[in-house]
Amino acid sequence: MIYEERRIRLHPGSFADYRTWALETLWPALDAAGHRPLCVLNGLIGARAEEVVCFNGFEDFDAWQDAQPLLAGGADGPRQWIASEEARPLLASSYRPTGPTRPEDRRPVYGLRRWWIRPEDWLTFNRLSFEGVWPPLDHMGHWVLGQFRDAATTSPLAIINLAGYPDVAHWQYTRKPSEHGVPAELLEKFATLGRDRNKLVLTSYVCLMAAHWPD
Repeated sequence: MIYEERRIRLHPGSFADYRTWALETLWPALDAAGHRPLCVLNGLIGARAEEVVCFNGFEDFDAWQDAQPLLAGGADGPRQWIASEEARPLLASSYRPTGPTRPEDRRPVYGLRRWWIRPEDWLTFNRLSFEGVWPPLDHMGHWVLGQFRDAATTSPLAIINLAGYPDVAHWQYTRKPSEHGVPAELLEKFATLGRDRNKLVLTSYVCLMAAHWPD
């Protein structure tokens, strides 16, 4: 699989129109063509409401290329609402996504976190995430929809993580799993493997995004 991150800046007041098109026209068209739409996000905290990020999966590079006319839309649709956009291909972690986004895995709020690491640390970073960092947070109701890297190998290498939460307060709640009934064995791995993962991070930032799904 190859994934695309499409970052869009809309004209003020255009999000409702873009959202309707993305969920009622684009999403079904991608589904019908055999592609894998993951999520539509827009800024909540740390990003403006007109800042939209869409993630979609494709069987291979050729399928991604073939889908570009669908993703770009027509002049009478999304192009009239878009001030600027950029898209790039991504490779996914072997752990997440696990497949099409199941309804039970959807969350209303996502922490869209970006890390930069050395490219040779990608596999280790993912293993430490899956084995040490995610389990205690999953125990608290969070769910990582996907973790990705740039398809091109650069130094540093950009990593994207989509971690979902029921609401903004829950994102704050998961900052301290030791205070919220997480089993001791999960906390121990979180402390040791999480510390090992942190040593791999060169820099990072996060913003909170609202998620939107088809009805």
